[in-house]
Amino acid sequence: MNMLYAFCCSLLLVTVSFAQRPAEEAQALIGTWRIVEFADLDKNGKWMCWFGEHPRGYFIYDATGHVHIQVMKVPPLKPFPEANSDTDKLPTPEHALAAFTAYLAYFGTYTVDTKKHVVTHHVEGSLSPDYTDTDQPRPYKLEGDRLEIGDGKSWRRVLERVH
Repeated sequence: MNMLYAFCCSLLLVTVSFAQRPAEEAQALIGTWRIVEFADLDKNGKWMCWFGEHPRGYFIYDATGHVHIQVMKVPPLKPFPEANSDTDKLPTPEHALAAFTAYLAYFGTYTVDTKKHVVTHHVEGSLSPDYTDTDQPRPYKLEGDRLEIGDGKSWRRVLERVH
Protein backbone atom coordinates (compact mmCIF):
# COMPACT_ATOMS: atom_id res chain seq x y z
CA MET A 1 0.00 0.00 0.00
CA ASN A 2 2.80 2.43 0.89
CA MET A 3 4.50 1.67 -2.42
CA LEU A 4 1.30 2.39 -4.37
CA TYR A 5 0.81 5.63 -2.43
CA ALA A 6 4.40 6.71 -3.14
CA PHE A 7 3.97 5.89 -6.83
CA CYS A 8 0.73 7.88 -7.06
CA CYS A 9 2.31 10.86 -5.29
CA SER A 10 5.30 10.76 -7.65
CA LEU A 11 3.01 10.58 -10.66
CA LEU A 12 1.00 13.53 -9.34
CA LEU A 13 4.17 15.60 -8.80
CA VAL A 14 5.41 14.87 -12.33
CA THR A 15 1.98 15.79 -13.77
CA VAL A 16 1.85 19.04 -11.78
CA SER A 17 5.39 20.02 -12.79
CA PHE A 18 4.60 19.48 -16.49
CA ALA A 19 1.35 21.39 -16.12
CA GLN A 20 3.24 24.36 -14.65
CA ARG A 21 5.94 24.53 -17.33
CA PRO A 22 3.94 26.66 -19.82
CA ALA A 23 2.91 29.07 -17.07
CA GLU A 24 6.52 29.31 -15.90
CA GLU A 25 7.68 29.99 -19.46
CA ALA A 26 5.11 32.77 -19.84
CA GLN A 27 6.22 34.17 -16.46
CA ALA A 28 9.84 34.13 -17.67
CA LEU A 29 8.99 36.74 -20.32
CA ILE A 30 8.07 39.26 -17.62
CA GLY A 31 10.74 41.90 -17.30
CA THR A 32 12.70 44.51 -19.17
CA TRP A 33 14.60 43.38 -22.26
CA ARG A 34 17.34 45.48 -23.89
CA ILE A 35 17.55 45.31 -27.67
CA VAL A 36 20.77 43.83 -29.00
CA GLU A 37 19.76 43.33 -32.63
CA PHE A 38 16.85 44.47 -34.80
CA ALA A 39 17.23 43.05 -38.30
CA ASP A 40 15.17 42.17 -41.36
CA LEU A 41 16.20 40.26 -44.47
CA ASP A 42 15.98 42.43 -47.58
CA LYS A 43 14.90 41.21 -51.04
CA ASN A 44 18.56 40.49 -51.93
CA GLY A 45 19.01 38.17 -48.94
CA LYS A 46 21.07 40.63 -46.87
CA TRP A 47 20.35 41.35 -43.22
CA MET A 48 19.42 45.01 -42.76
CA CYS A 49 19.73 46.71 -39.40
CA TRP A 50 17.17 49.51 -39.80
CA PHE A 51 18.04 51.10 -36.48
CA GLY A 52 21.82 50.69 -36.80
CA GLU A 53 24.25 47.98 -35.77
CA HIS A 54 23.68 48.74 -32.08
CA PRO A 55 20.10 50.01 -31.70
CA ARG A 56 18.90 51.42 -28.40
CA GLY A 57 15.61 50.41 -26.85
CA TYR A 58 13.57 48.08 -24.70
CA PHE A 59 10.75 45.57 -24.80
CA ILE A 60 8.95 45.58 -21.44
CA TYR A 61 6.54 42.78 -20.52
CA ASP A 62 4.95 43.50 -17.15
CA ALA A 63 3.14 41.21 -14.74
CA THR A 64 -0.22 42.87 -15.48
CA GLY A 65 -0.06 41.70 -19.11
CA HIS A 66 1.07 44.99 -20.66
CA VAL A 67 3.80 45.43 -23.24
CA HIS A 68 5.76 48.59 -24.05
CA ILE A 69 8.22 48.70 -26.95
CA GLN A 70 10.55 51.50 -27.96
CA VAL A 71 13.44 51.33 -30.42
CA MET A 72 15.75 54.15 -31.46
CA LYS A 73 18.28 54.37 -34.26
CA VAL A 74 21.94 54.66 -33.24
CA PRO A 75 23.68 56.95 -33.77
CA PRO A 76 20.82 59.21 -32.73
CA LEU A 77 19.66 62.04 -34.95
CA LYS A 78 21.08 65.49 -34.36
CA PRO A 79 18.69 67.96 -32.67
CA PHE A 80 16.42 69.81 -35.05
CA PRO A 81 17.87 73.25 -35.88
CA GLU A 82 14.39 74.73 -35.61
CA ALA A 83 14.19 73.59 -31.96
CA ASN A 84 16.44 76.53 -31.12
CA SER A 85 14.22 79.01 -32.94
CA ASP A 86 12.02 81.33 -30.91
CA THR A 87 9.36 81.55 -33.61
CA ASP A 88 8.83 78.01 -34.89
CA LYS A 89 9.15 74.99 -32.60
CA LEU A 90 7.80 72.42 -35.08
CA PRO A 91 10.29 70.41 -37.15
CA THR A 92 10.38 70.77 -40.90
CA PRO A 93 8.61 67.97 -42.82
CA GLU A 94 12.02 66.51 -43.68
CA HIS A 95 13.13 66.47 -40.05
CA ALA A 96 9.79 64.99 -38.94
CA LEU A 97 10.14 62.18 -41.51
CA ALA A 98 13.70 61.48 -40.37
CA ALA A 99 12.54 61.28 -36.73
CA PHE A 100 9.62 59.02 -37.64
CA THR A 101 11.84 56.54 -39.50
CA ALA A 102 14.46 56.55 -36.73
CA TYR A 103 12.07 55.51 -33.96
CA LEU A 104 9.58 52.72 -33.32
CA ALA A 105 7.17 52.75 -30.40
CA TYR A 106 3.97 51.01 -29.41
CA PHE A 107 2.11 49.79 -26.34
CA GLY A 108 -0.73 47.48 -25.42
CA THR A 109 -1.27 44.10 -23.83
CA TYR A 110 0.19 40.70 -24.64
CA THR A 111 -0.71 37.03 -24.47
CA VAL A 112 1.61 34.04 -24.66
CA ASP A 113 0.96 30.73 -26.44
CA THR A 114 3.69 28.56 -24.92
CA LYS A 115 2.78 25.54 -27.06
CA LYS A 116 3.37 27.46 -30.31
CA HIS A 117 6.06 29.72 -28.78
CA VAL A 118 4.22 32.84 -29.90
CA VAL A 119 3.76 36.05 -27.95
CA THR A 120 1.01 38.23 -29.40
CA HIS A 121 1.18 41.96 -28.91
CA HIS A 122 -2.34 43.44 -28.83
CA VAL A 123 -1.42 46.96 -29.90
CA GLU A 124 -3.50 49.75 -28.37
CA GLY A 125 -1.41 52.68 -29.60
CA SER A 126 1.56 53.17 -31.86
CA LEU A 127 3.76 55.79 -33.45
CA SER A 128 2.79 54.05 -36.69
CA PRO A 129 -1.01 54.38 -37.09
CA ASP A 130 -1.30 51.13 -39.08
CA TYR A 131 -0.27 49.16 -35.95
CA THR A 132 -2.89 50.70 -33.65
CA ASP A 133 -5.72 48.26 -32.77
CA THR A 134 -3.95 45.27 -34.37
CA ASP A 135 -2.69 41.95 -33.05
CA GLN A 136 0.96 41.28 -33.80
CA PRO A 137 1.88 37.60 -33.28
CA ARG A 138 5.59 37.15 -32.68
CA PRO A 139 7.36 33.76 -32.65
CA TYR A 140 9.87 33.65 -29.82
CA LYS A 141 12.66 31.56 -28.38
CA LEU A 142 13.63 32.08 -24.76
CA GLU A 143 16.92 30.76 -23.39
CA GLY A 144 17.82 32.09 -19.96
CA ASP A 145 18.40 35.83 -20.23
CA ARG A 146 18.28 35.85 -24.05
CA LEU A 147 15.03 36.36 -25.94
CA GLU A 148 14.79 36.05 -29.71
CA ILE A 149 11.65 37.29 -31.38
CA GLY A 150 11.02 36.59 -35.06
CA ASP A 151 11.15 33.71 -37.46
CA GLY A 152 14.96 33.89 -37.74
CA LYS A 153 14.68 33.46 -41.50
CA SER A 154 13.38 36.85 -42.61
CA TRP A 155 13.35 38.93 -39.41
CA ARG A 156 14.76 38.77 -35.89
CA ARG A 157 14.86 40.83 -32.73
CA VAL A 158 17.48 39.75 -30.20
CA LEU A 159 17.08 40.97 -26.62
CA GLU A 160 18.88 40.51 -23.32
CA ARG A 161 17.23 40.68 -19.90
CA VAL A 162 18.06 43.78 -17.86
CA HIS A 163 18.97 42.95 -14.28
